[in-house]
Amino acid sequence: MFGWIHESFRQLVTRKYGKDIWEKIVHMAKFELGTESEIAHYYNDDETLRLVNSMANVIGIPIEEIWEAYGGFLIQFTMETGWDELLRAMAPDLEGFLDSLDSLHYFIDHVVYKTKLRGPSFRCDVQADGTLLLHYYSKRSGLYPIVKGVVREVARRIYDTEVVMKVQERKQEHLDAFVTEHVVFVITQIENANSVQQKSISSKADSQIDLSTGIYEISSTDFGLAFPYHICFDPDLFLEHFGNFIKKTYPNATRQETRVTDLLELVHPEVPFSYESIKYYKNSLFVFRLKGLGDIVHNPSDEAKTVLLKGSMVFIDEGKYILYMCSVNVTTVRELIERNLHLSDMQRHDGTRDVIMLNQSRMSQVELNRTLEETTKKLKKMAQELEIEKQKTDELLCELMPASVADSLRSGKTMDAS
Repeated sequence: MFGWIHESFRQLVTRKYGKDIWEKIVHMAKFELGTESEIAHYYNDDETLRLVNSMANVIGIPIEEIWEAYGGFLIQFTMETGWDELLRAMAPDLEGFLDSLDSLHYFIDHVVYKTKLRGPSFRCDVQADGTLLLHYYSKRSGLYPIVKGVVREVARRIYDTEVVMKVQERKQEHLDAFVTEHVVFVITQIENANSVQQKSISSKADSQIDLSTGIYEISSTDFGLAFPYHICFDPDLFLEHFGNFIKKTYPNATRQETRVTDLLELVHPEVPFSYESIKYYKNSLFVFRLKGLGDIVHNPSDEAKTVLLKGSMVFIDEGKYILYMCSVNVTTVRELIERNLHLSDMQRHDGTRDVIMLNQSRMSQVELNRTLEETTKKLKKMAQELEIEKQKTDELLCELMPASVADSLRSGKTMDAS
């Protein structure tokens, strides 16, 4: 797991139990003190579980309670460390927040820290009685108590309400060679004792709008021009229609004859690419690798890197078709150059253009900071080397002459030759 997780563990324990308890935990987990929570370091799952098991033993509470308490503290710590406004701006209600977690995980893992970790996936279903069914999918088994702590704290801190969470079902699902833990939670909003009107944990029931009349119909040709990267396909993965970018890249692609899998290879999430997988992970960002360069590059060469598409899946026509709305997955000018792409390859309404330019500015500042850090390190090293040479000189002076004479020379005083 990413080192930031270990650091939040450290913060939780030291704030609640004290520094001495944390040092005992670190010792039991067989970490050298100071190496157990390096924010930029990646710890394997065994190291993290070793730390959590030690926490449970030293503090004296079950591991499930450790994970649940950590889930609640994780939101508090995240909001304290600069993510407060982002979390509050994610959605107007708890359901929308939970449905947005997949995208947030992908952004943090792949864009901010570029760790490419295997985050969990979430999907909410609104029930007729106002409760939520939260589907949680993870390749790591046994971490579901974190979700309980996270959801309760989000409801409390961001949406000013209290909720109760119960596990309705927990099972292992096999998708080809992949094994995923699937936990279904029932989330129930607690009625306010003060009879104060509360915001609902879901706003879907209040937002059903009849759009059956007055819709402007757009042709597939115009849609392909406006959204050049989109791909629409049926449950058997056969293409129904696709954007101009795809047409240019794959001129032989044919409606209802070519499958999506003939053109694209699924990179994220790490599941088999099927209609059922898309239903399970519909809130996830889907990243595909184009098979073959085609005509996408301006100067075809063996050195050009693979082009990726990133976007989301939308079920349309009552699930008869799936619409993949996406963009070229690049975040820096360097990535553009490596793929022989230009900013003009993206539509002006595509936010990727702004992301690239903002990242270029951010990376320039990062590079400047890195250069300053390296210069500072060199100066510190030179100062240390100078101090070592000074000590050697002092030792040599003490060996060659009386201490009083050596002290006078070190202080810059002149001495009589007599």
